[in-house]
Amino acid sequence: MSTSNQVEIKPVGNTLRAMVFIGLGLLSILIGFILTPSLDAIAKGFALQQSATGMLDLNTFMVVGEGRIGVPFINAGILLIVVMLSYLITGTTINGGTIAAAFMVYGFGFCGKTLWNVWPLFFGVIIHAVVHKKKVNTVTGLAWFSAALSPMVSIITFYTLFNGTNTMAENAMFHGGSFVLAVVVGLAAGYLVATFAGFLPEKHNGLTLYNAGMAAGLTGFFIFSLMKTLGVGHAGPSHEYPNINNGALAVCIIVLLVYLLLAGLLITSKERGFIDSVVTKKYAGSAVEQFGFGATLVNMAAAGLLCLAYWFLTRTANAHGPLFACLFTVVGFASNGITIRTMIPIMCGVYLTSIIVGGTQGALQGKSFIESAFNYVGSKNMLIAAIFGCGMAPVVYKHGAFVGFLAGVTHSILVPNTGVLHGWMNLYNNGFCIGLVVTFFVPAILLLLNRKDKESA
Repeated sequence: MSTSNQVEIKPVGNTLRAMVFIGLGLLSILIGFILTPSLDAIAKGFALQQSATGMLDLNTFMVVGEGRIGVPFINAGILLIVVMLSYLITGTTINGGTIAAAFMVYGFGFCGKTLWNVWPLFFGVIIHAVVHKKKVNTVTGLAWFSAALSPMVSIITFYTLFNGTNTMAENAMFHGGSFVLAVVVGLAAGYLVATFAGFLPEKHNGLTLYNAGMAAGLTGFFIFSLMKTLGVGHAGPSHEYPNINNGALAVCIIVLLVYLLLAGLLITSKERGFIDSVVTKKYAGSAVEQFGFGATLVNMAAAGLLCLAYWFLTRTANAHGPLFACLFTVVGFASNGITIRTMIPIMCGVYLTSIIVGGTQGALQGKSFIESAFNYVGSKNMLIAAIFGCGMAPVVYKHGAFVGFLAGVTHSILVPNTGVLHGWMNLYNNGFCIGLVVTFFVPAILLLLNRKDKESA
């Protein structure tokens, strides 16, 4: 493939691409053992994580307990390795889309996904492919995207009380019938996600990179509504987000991103990729084919570092599982459409809105406008909204930075209120919300600005 420079990229093979990410998974596991060197502590923490509800915004670092913060790194690392092995076994091409899927599994390995709850959904998509006579290696990425609804599997397996009261058990329990039901519902949910994912792009005109998030949100909305109707639903989660060794966790994120950066630089020197292009240009589709795998890794690291910088600038934000999930989601999608150029307008929209909304809330309560504003910017919801909002990258490269800015504003207003729709069982709640924003609100914004729905120059 040639570029504007008319220089041929010499792409590296699928196996080497997989090995780079398997290396990241192994590094993550190593970090976990360094942070929690006691095997007994790891075993206890691992059991707690595997049996948790996995509900939206779960702070896994709190779930595993004090002194066990390395456990989520181990869980996430194993999940990433499993995804890569599934790609190699099925012959799935490792490109922008499948890399993004892998990193969503990895990121949410810190916040909701476990070695158990991803499988029923995964195989639900595989069943859909078999029924519709599609090759498995064309849907493996979507199968991993469908794990957005993994909390549904954990909740039914360990916490659902079949007493008609729409409440959950306080502590995890296990029953064979619940296990079987979780498998059946998970398979059905995966099948539905694959169905929705097939026709949604034409509805939102490709303006969100998180198509699976919207598909999962609609599926979760239907299933949670059914659960509530049958009296086996549940109330919203109550999670804690205290300051948990922010310094150490920030260093861990930097180490993981530096690994990607160094791997990218090394590979680029061999395959003649275009680092400057992938980092600075607006592009659609997989960056791997357009700029090279090495350049893509560099862009992924750059996107992650910008997210990390935003976290540092929010002052009051704490490290928690959802932060890891959204940061590594953006890192993954930096292989499939996200660049620094598309991130900044959206982040600015969320940031400015957070300042105004937070300050106004504080002023109405007789508090300091400035202090309240910065506290709200660093709140869990707004920090995640700013980072996850980067999935609206297509809005920026199709309609310009200002429309992207307004999309960020809209997203920050809506996203705190959408989790209730799917019972907090869709881990990609921001993806669901973004789907609503780009399907309904962006077209309205374009009408207000008297713009046609076409790519900006």
